[in-house]
Amino acid sequence: MATDPYLHLVEVLSMFDNADKYIPFKVINTAYKSFDEGRSHINADIFIPQTILSKQDLSKCPVMVRIHGGFLVTGSSRYPVWFANWTLDYAISTGAIIVAPDYRLLPEVSGKDILEDMDDFWHWVHSSQFAETIKDASDGHVTPDLDRLLVAGESAGGYLTMQLALSYPSEIRAVIAAYPVLDVKSKFYTEAYPKPILGVPNFPNEIIEEHISAMRAAPSPTVITAANPPDRLKLAFSVFQNGRLLEFLGSEDNLFPMNRVENLAAAGNLKLPPTFIFHGKQDSAVPFEGSQRFYDLVREKAPGAIIKLHGEEGDHGFDFAATLETDWLKDGLETISKGWLGSTMVH
Repeated sequence: MATDPYLHLVEVLSMFDNADKYIPFKVINTAYKSFDEGRSHINADIFIPQTILSKQDLSKCPVMVRIHGGFLVTGSSRYPVWFANWTLDYAISTGAIIVAPDYRLLPEVSGKDILEDMDDFWHWVHSSQFAETIKDASDGHVTPDLDRLLVAGESAGGYLTMQLALSYPSEIRAVIAAYPVLDVKSKFYTEAYPKPILGVPNFPNEIIEEHISAMRAAPSPTVITAANPPDRLKLAFSVFQNGRLLEFLGSEDNLFPMNRVENLAAAGNLKLPPTFIFHGKQDSAVPFEGSQRFYDLVREKAPGAIIKLHGEEGDHGFDFAATLETDWLKDGLETISKGWLGSTMVH
């Protein structure tokens, strides 16, 4: 009997659900924002490499912001399956602190709320509270160097990464977007047709309707700031497969990275830090063409921008097995290290 493709996917995910990959780091979980009159919080995880802590020298460390994916509907800052190993290795090799935020998820909130969380997170990273948290965790040895800030994210996190890059280009030294959601108005996100994601055929609209009904029936509004798949994964697939993303995201101009590039260029304000986008050419969850169109638009509107697009054979999450020695990644990270750290050196 053939296995159910969704159950097969869940089984594969569970095989890689291993938090041991965080052992080389001291991990601090802390709130960066409270809402609902202080009753609810949104958290971020800070990862400090043990190699830095063991030196016990005073270290001013570059910072890597890493934003998780999950269709804006599921995922969390510390869900191990989607936290690429190369990202952790890159932080260790560059002596960087990683800070990974959660954010409120669709459909309980709108895209506007999520972008507001990202702005609040950004201001928190630049606050004394962030520096103090790191200082306390390192017995006073480590301070974050906010002049050397890299922002990286995958999938829906790539969308949020690019939004931050367009909002705060002068505060960010470099950007890595892995198979990002960029061409949000394209028919993949706005129309329903058969679109198996990672081999899983379309889920029905009922999954969304039942979720919305349960939300409406709840005695008080629920807000979800983190979910580890398979939690909410069917809902996420269903939103994308049924072309309903914008219904929950919203329609304001600033929700669409392509529009923002056009508008900023028209106003003479388009700036982008050195950017490396990579994407699987057979991506079934976020079509490769979106990254291509975004890249072409930036090249046209900001010819001087340093932007690199690498298309690799593979589906969503194809970089799972990549290492710092993988040719295409090594090549892209050289450009990034130069922009971020002022050198191509990864020591």
